[in-house]
Amino acid sequence: MIPRRQVLHLLGAGVVGAMLAPRSGRAARLGTRDVVAGRLLTRALDDPSFWEGSAVKAFQGRLYDEVRLKELDEGFLAMVTGEGGRDFAPETVVRTVFESMERLPTVEDGAKAVVRLGRGTDAATGLPYVDSFYYLDFTLFYGTYAQRMYKVQDGERTILYFEKLSPELAGDAWPAYQAHMEQVSQGVKRRVLFNAVNPVSEIFGMFVVSPGRAHRSRVSFTTRIRFGDDSGAIARMGSDMPVVIRSGLESGFESCVAIAGQLEPTAGQQGPTAGQSDPAAGG
Repeated sequence: MIPRRQVLHLLGAGVVGAMLAPRSGRAARLGTRDVVAGRLLTRALDDPSFWEGSAVKAFQGRLYDEVRLKELDEGFLAMVTGEGGRDFAPETVVRTVFESMERLPTVEDGAKAVVRLGRGTDAATGLPYVDSFYYLDFTLFYGTYAQRMYKVQDGERTILYFEKLSPELAGDAWPAYQAHMEQVSQGVKRRVLFNAVNPVSEIFGMFVVSPGRAHRSRVSFTTRIRFGDDSGAIARMGSDMPVVIRSGLESGFESCVAIAGQLEPTAGQQGPTAGQSDPAAGG
């Protein structure tokens, strides 16, 4: 079985925290170029019936308190929830997700490189965005992808949603992005064995930062990631295996709590720390 710490990136850039944010009374339409991504994320955000029938695993005494897996026609949409066990300011959580994922290699060995490609205001949505490139070690292979993350304020909650970055989405910036990604990739020292590099074929998701119950902040992380037919069998199977998906969510959560701790080292430590669990909770 692939070590838990090494599969976290099967779910993308990881998480800080938590439950679905309180409903605002309307469906927030998430403006993705990927039609499927926008439809699924919008339903997951504000449609209570969407998660009916999902596989749910609850935890006590951990940084997260619930993991959900919603089975789709192919694969799963996954969500992890929790408050991180500390009183992080909401702006710290947003900063972690939107501006600070380049720190991921400092807290997670499986992240070989995470770089910002660019930022600006998206012409179609009018929202601020950050474009990033990830080069990740899954132990038995490497995976790469680029994503665009958008930020929108919706009442008390901040929604940070992302989709796979394509030449069409990046527009005139793509040639420079491509050159940067190639330069970063060439600088990664790979193993002699198990050194295949598989580009991710599908990835999208969202973080929702909102007021917490026991702490100052909560955030939900919902995501889908898949490797295509041109990837190796291990990559394809791993992205569809519930045990791998759950492990990735949990490890990503803990890694991003560590990043938030770098940004706000004085946040009050109240409650559980990483690795602590209540055996009765099934964790």
